[in-house]
This record gives sequence, C-alpha cells and structure tokens, in this order.
Amino acid sequence: MRKMLICNLLILLLVGCTPAINTNPTAKSILKEHSQADILQYNNLIYINATSLESMQQFEYTKCERIGEIIKTTNSSKNFKDFYATKLESGTKIFSTNDNNTYTIIAEINGQHILYTVLLEG
Repeated sequence: MRKMLICNLLILLLVGCTPAINTNPTAKSILKEHSQADILQYNNLIYINATSLESMQQFEYTKCERIGEIIKTTNSSKNFKDFYATKLESGTKIFSTNDNNTYTIIAEINGQHILYTVLLEG
C-alpha cells in the first residue's frame, strides 16, 4: 500500500512539473476565426500575408532562393498541407528572404513581391 502511494505521488509530481505544450496555429484554427485570411503553409508552419503590417515594413526584405511553389488554392482547412494557400494561385513561386531564417518568405506574382510571416504560438 505504501509503495502504491509513493508511486502515485511521484506520478502526480512528474505530471504537475512538465511544461505546457505550446502548439503553433493551424490552418483550421486561423480559418475558423478569419475565414478570409490570406495564409499559406510551408514546413508545417502557417504564414500570413504581412504586406500591411507596419512592423514588417521597417525592414527591407529581398528575394533569395526559391523554396517551392503553391500546389493548391483552397479555403478548406481539411488536409491543409505544405504549399497550400488560401489566396495565392497554384504555381505561385515562393522564395526565402535575406534575413537568413524561415520566419519570413516571399511570394512572387507577376514580378511583385508579397511578404509572408510565420505565425508562432507564444
């Protein structure tokens, strides 16, 4: 009986001390609240059109390596996969940027560059 009590206390202690798991936004969670959101998915992360965000306009981003192209345009959040987008057309080329990270990417449409930034939890 005493061993069982100690085991249960240890389990409660371990469960109580584990950090909460943060999950990044999904297409489903974004489209549920903003059905007209301009998003795309790359590397299992959701990116949102950032051209109108003031915080993004203070930096100058340039197009670097091509990382892929949009495979499908859809407003359905079911089975939303990498290189799926809600507004960008199939075939739109996606590029990395000069900031050397994957938090900002560029979509190119008819020579025009559209900046997308990743949505992360927390």
